[in-house]
Amino acid sequence: MNEVNNVIVEPGVSGRTVYSNFDNPDPSVVASELSLLSIGDFEPLHFKIDCNQFMHEIAEFSNDWVDYLPRTDRPNNRKSLTLTNLPGKTHRDNPSLAQASVAAGRRLSENEFSEKTIVYDKCHSLHSLLNEFSPLGRTFLVRADMGGYFVPHRDHPQMPRDCFRIAVFLNNCSPTDYDWISETDKKLPIEMGRAYYINTRKTHRTISWVNDSTHLIINVPFTAENVQKVLGSLKHGH
Repeated sequence: MNEVNNVIVEPGVSGRTVYSNFDNPDPSVVASELSLLSIGDFEPLHFKIDCNQFMHEIAEFSNDWVDYLPRTDRPNNRKSLTLTNLPGKTHRDNPSLAQASVAAGRRLSENEFSEKTIVYDKCHSLHSLLNEFSPLGRTFLVRADMGGYFVPHRDHPQMPRDCFRIAVFLNNCSPTDYDWISETDKKLPIEMGRAYYINTRKTHRTISWVNDSTHLIINVPFTAENVQKVLGSLKHGH
């Protein structure tokens, strides 16, 4: 495999046509999808991360952040650190799926990024959440400085899909610092340190208005067991 870090992605590489296979649908997959649809698109879980502890732990890696999906057609003020990556890769290798796929010469699965890095090991503040869903797919931190953004996009809109997403907002993500906008142009209410199940199959976009806005993205393998874990972890149950 080619090195991932230095790949500059051409326009359009990170987007692809949505494809779903409806031949012989697996009833357990359909049931799991319906279960996630029933709980909502932005649902708080009972996991709460100590943000001060996290910031103390991540300071060890302050010089290791790498550009996230650098593009030839536009600048973007965002960087990343990997908690899980491809076998043989480290936390210094870019976690972008599009970037890694270009380097590999094939479309990679989120679940191939399953090898823990030193950042995973050192961030004890995250372990209660991460270990609950382990083994994980591609899991990484995003640090956006002022003006850093993600354009409107969808994640894993195909069916069946290999994972779903949990996010945690860890630093400078208060309402005046950071926006996560849903497809209805609704600004999502963020509680710092709270883990959220987010339906990222729906169009969403983000932007940071300050420096050092940091959040964690967890790609959880899409299994009936992991869906049940989410249902059992909702902050607001019945």
